[in-house]
Amino acid sequence: MSPDGDYLTETVPQGVALPWWRVALMMSAFSVSLPTLVTGVDLARVTTMPGFVTGMLAGGLILTIIGSLMGIVGARTRLSSYMLARLVFGERGAMALNAAFAVSLLGWFGVNIDLFADAMRVLLATLWGWHGPVWPVELGSGLLMTLTTTVGLCAIDRLSLVLTPLLFLATVWLLLCALDVPHAGIMDHMPHGHALRMGDVISAVVGGVAVGAVIMPDLCRFLHRDRDVVLVSVCAYLLSASFVMFAGGVAGLLVPQGGMLQIMLHMGLGLLAFGLVFGGTWTVNALNLYSVILSAATVFPARSHQTSRPVLTLACGLLGTVLAFGGLLDHFIAFLFYLSIAFVPVAGIVTVDFFVLHALDHDSMVHAARRPVVWRAFVSWAAGTGISLLASAGVVTLTGIAACDAILGAGMTHALAGFVGRRVAGRAVRRP
Repeated sequence: MSPDGDYLTETVPQGVALPWWRVALMMSAFSVSLPTLVTGVDLARVTTMPGFVTGMLAGGLILTIIGSLMGIVGARTRLSSYMLARLVFGERGAMALNAAFAVSLLGWFGVNIDLFADAMRVLLATLWGWHGPVWPVELGSGLLMTLTTTVGLCAIDRLSLVLTPLLFLATVWLLLCALDVPHAGIMDHMPHGHALRMGDVISAVVGGVAVGAVIMPDLCRFLHRDRDVVLVSVCAYLLSASFVMFAGGVAGLLVPQGGMLQIMLHMGLGLLAFGLVFGGTWTVNALNLYSVILSAATVFPARSHQTSRPVLTLACGLLGTVLAFGGLLDHFIAFLFYLSIAFVPVAGIVTVDFFVLHALDHDSMVHAARRPVVWRAFVSWAAGTGISLLASAGVVTLTGIAACDAILGAGMTHALAGFVGRRVAGRAVRRP
């Protein structure tokens, strides 16, 4: 049975499910997009080719592990990542966390529209000689993405079913065209100045899409088996993200001047560039807005029951589009970057809470979360976020990879606080 209900704040019924490959297509949409190609271009130019490939695959493997762990929790509990946050942080405590999630995702919805409009300005001028205003493009794209999400997950499912394979084929074509460009051996490429450290390459790969791995439960709650979740993660991160990044990196080395759009235009792939920019932004932003609605429903549970999902979606989509129009995002991106850092430690806290502290027992997890605020989760979140910021600044690091430092720091703090709390509670019970 396909998901035709909202399940904003409810457990997905056992009879409602999606095939793993359909979920994989939706999750892969985050990877088959212009930002992933751009990441590949940027990284390939500042490191050696062996270092680029090794870092890319290592980052993909780390993302696969994070996504698999979070996705398995979602599949076993049948809850979204924001409902899981309520179990771990307490009902009131999770409101602050989920509000940050909603603001961050809505901000990126607007950023993507802004980036799309900038790309279209270049493409329209180059391909068709249009130098007029692009605000109709911003407005039209915002409405299209909002209306897609308004229909629901079924529309995003069908959209990714069509667009993700087409975008993947377009990326294959880009790679083949790049390899036709006369060039010296790219395996001998040496960057100007010092090559980027391996840890920095992996950090860039992981940090770019770590948020998608953290919110894996949003879609994996429609799966039944752990194996299916792992297959989704492998397809989305180890295969799709790595291949798209590799294609961008190779193109960036073979056409060493300009950004990704200029590279495709230089190779005579203007229409292909248009398809990648438009199709990738459409799918990614529809998924972003879907997650915004899930998080907003947990922040305002009473309001979400009184307001239909389509109305809530239209309101959030309109707000995100207005942000893109108002130019606020020029000053908002740095804030969104640091807000996104706060996402990553949540993966360590949720997985430790489910797999370690409550030993895979969903009922035990629910019982423990009946308090309004679970303070040990907030202490762990603060620890993970602090470690992530220090690692990003190069002050101190556990693994050399900021996202991994955040997850490990938050997870270990949460496990320690949980075990200490149990021991203290046990002594209090035994005390006469």
